[in-house]
Amino acid sequence: MRKINILKSIVDFIWIITVPIGIPLILLFISAILFYDFADLNIKIQGIELIVQNLFSKILMAILLLNYLLIIYGLYLFRRSLRYFLNAKIFDVFVINSFRKIGNVLIISGIISFITSIVAAIYFKQKFTLELGLNSNLILIGLGLFFLILSEIFTIAKSAKQENDLTI
Repeated sequence: MRKINILKSIVDFIWIITVPIGIPLILLFISAILFYDFADLNIKIQGIELIVQNLFSKILMAILLLNYLLIIYGLYLFRRSLRYFLNAKIFDVFVINSFRKIGNVLIISGIISFITSIVAAIYFKQKFTLELGLNSNLILIGLGLFFLILSEIFTIAKSAKQENDLTI
């Protein structure tokens, strides 16, 4: 139980820092980027260097910032699932559905980041490079698949638990 409490504390700390500060800043920055001209402002988001100079670069930046909101939504679902774990409701339908949603959100976020990084590299650097190694986009996709697998495992375990409860 102590490990769950530590994990819940870490997730709560990240949540407390992210929500009151991060979400308003992201929404404010998206609206500022789209409606104001920042005269060749250079910004780096998720390892992607963006030069805010025209509408296309502004749209890329808005997509990356909205992508952060997807990750924050996944964190919200994970935080709520941890509450069910603390209350020993591990095989609850909410936990199973949350893991499925978290998996889908992380996969979508990873794919969006991956596509945006390729488009940004081609657009801003006029070259396409292929790098081997760990990439945050691949890690997001891998974590998403892991949560989808966890959702399926919990579904199987829930049905086995229900069958076991009926035989007693």
